Amino acid sequence: MKMASVTSLLKYYPLPAALKTIADAGYEGVELWGGFPHAWSEDFYDGDVLDKAAIGRCVGLIRDSGLELVSYLPEQCFYPVNFLVDDAPPFEASRLAERSLRYFERAIDVAAALGSPYMALTTPFWGWERQDGAFVHTRVKRLDRVIAAFGRLASHAERVGVVLIVEPLTHLETTAVETLDDSVAMLDGVGSKHLQMMLDTGHANVTARQLGEDPAAYFRRNVEVLSDRLRHVHLSDNFGDLDAHLLPGEGDFDFAAAYAALKAAGYGGYLSAEILMFGANPVPPAPADLLARTRAETLRVWNA
Repeated sequence: MKMASVTSLLKYYPLPAALKTIADAGYEGVELWGGFPHAWSEDFYDGDVLDKAAIGRCVGLIRDSGLELVSYLPEQCFYPVNFLVDDAPPFEASRLAERSLRYFERAIDVAAALGSPYMALTTPFWGWERQDGAFVHTRVKRLDRVIAAFGRLASHAERVGVVLIVEPLTHLETTAVETLDDSVAMLDGVGSKHLQMMLDTGHANVTARQLGEDPAAYFRRNVEVLSDRLRHVHLSDNFGDLDAHLLPGEGDFDFAAAYAALKAAGYGGYLSAEILMFGANPVPPAPADLLARTRAETLRVWNA
């Protein structure tokens, strides 16, 4: 079992310090957060041309840290990126959606230049419709538009040798790919080997409760159904109400059952810590402490 960490835990650290902190905590891999000041995708461009010198400096920092670059994770949840936007006055929604897709295509090129095997994707939150002159949120899942968008991005990823891994979010974070059924419909609709899946233990915990299912059984079903299309796993915990990004063991998710399901499926990818130092874990404690505790708890349960 190999562990990685997303650098966004250390989002206020310069990248060299973030990488050193993760390596010093005993992790083998790193997910490079595509946000300022670590690896915002647009910072690797000079206009429309990739800045090879900047790419080289970033690759050198990761190499010198001794960490394996597991995935590139461009910021996409709270920035002005939404390919599902529709009817957004005073602007033309199609231009906003196209700009968002172009953002991801440029990020895919960054991932390829960095030598990252994977780039992470999520689906946005939208669903607004006009009814009697007013905007009403319907939570209609536009999986048809997701399939079209991800089909385009998967084709781009295939051309440059990157595999996209889609992370289902919770009902509080997306109106599209949330459940296992959504994931399967999306994968089958796109039908590309360059579009695969990741699972997040925290998201699975919230989604299972929302569906009225047992979280451990729901996670196991995801692992079994996704099978070899599951490429990556994020670790975080919560109490099933919201995506709190607590340390494993601080919430009520059954990690022992989850790890048993992964072992039974022959999962050979990384387990990646995606914890945050907000909410129940403000500074202090320092991120280094959170990383150390997460690794220790993960090894304890995995090896039990």
